[in-house]
Amino acid sequence: NTMKEKLSYTTTFSKTIDGERIKYGIIYGNEKIVFIKVGAEGSIRGYEDKYLKMAHRVNKRIGATVICASNPGELGYKQQVLADKEKISDIVQELNLSDYKVYMFGTSDGAYRNLLLAKEIPETKTMLCVNTSSFDFDDLKEKVTDLPHINKILVYGERDDGYMYVPYLNKLNLDNVRVITIEGADHNFTGRVDEFISLVDLI
Repeated sequence: NTMKEKLSYTTTFSKTIDGERIKYGIIYGNEKIVFIKVGAEGSIRGYEDKYLKMAHRVNKRIGATVICASNPGELGYKQQVLADKEKISDIVQELNLSDYKVYMFGTSDGAYRNLLLAKEIPETKTMLCVNTSSFDFDDLKEKVTDLPHINKILVYGERDDGYMYVPYLNKLNLDNVRVITIEGADHNFTGRVDEFISLVDLI
């Protein structure tokens, strides 16, 4: 009868910008850096610890160094992108990595913010965007068609508002863009937390 091991991040770090606090949870690993950006107002643990479980899952599977970032929704895009970029480069320096690859996982507003962050990080290899928030299809299309060297996996729940973009995204017919739809899933993957966590396996 072993007690269930309590999951936690190896270390956490907070940064306050304009009165808004971004929190980072880190699990140390190898030169594959997985950056998880949660949805607006989301925490680094998430509902039912989903982001924490996701971080442990990808660390265990590919040995990745995982950085999970909260998302104070009130903080401007530019400020958060710069803070996130800085945190990634701090970890790269801390681990003394000369050669590394960045893999991004984002959900909702976090996915949108990662589309902006990837522009700032040339080492980005793959992006997994779940139920990406966007202002309109033209805005999303511009972000998705930008940076052709990055693999982009766009996941939409069938009951998410963004699902209506799926036919248009498929029509773009881009080699580096893969669109996956999840039957019956809503914006928050309500009642399907384990399935949401397992999406990180696509990276």
